[in-house]
Amino acid sequence: MAKVNKNPKKTREKEKPGRPQPSPFGGRLRAARLARHLTLEQLSELAGVSKAMLSQIEQNKVNPTVAVMLRIAAALQVSMDELIDIPTRSNIIRIIPASEERYTFLAEPDCTIRTLSPLNLEKNIEFYRITLEQGAEHSSEPHYPGTEEFLYVNRGRVRVTTGQQEADLNRGDAIHYRADVPHSIANIGRSGVEAYMIVHYRAD
Repeated sequence: MAKVNKNPKKTREKEKPGRPQPSPFGGRLRAARLARHLTLEQLSELAGVSKAMLSQIEQNKVNPTVAVMLRIAAALQVSMDELIDIPTRSNIIRIIPASEERYTFLAEPDCTIRTLSPLNLEKNIEFYRITLEQGAEHSSEPHYPGTEEFLYVNRGRVRVTTGQQEADLNRGDAIHYRADVPHSIANIGRSGVEAYMIVHYRAD
């Protein structure tokens, strides 16, 4: 599988180590304590945390452990979510419509290859659908060192050649092979072939 428009990975300068960023926990703790009209001494007794520690936490001079935060939250009768900003990960759905022509990697009379993974996704794995007419063959030059492919035959019969080795597959068979050597997929059956391929590029 030829890899098209593969841009070199961008390198980023390593961030210089610095002081940890203050947690918003301190400000929220102080607001929650004052809202309940509690002094540091009173909260200290309720939570079992020293007054000095509570004062440092409120001033964002120290980052409390999870155990300490839990004791403070219990003493204030609030949830952890109310005291800390827990980042949430939004669900991301990317749909690749069948009518989207730009996902067609190769379109020839006897061979079509369609990308099933987002084009703009930074990835070292790519997903393809391949169709081969009777007698057709798709050959590829070696990919980057360490590249490997996984092929599943959904319909028909194929012969996979990788380097000096070859293997015949029937419907429902799957194969894993090196793709950093010359390799090919040939239709050796009496009907069309539909196969699904995952190309895995070794991460740098």
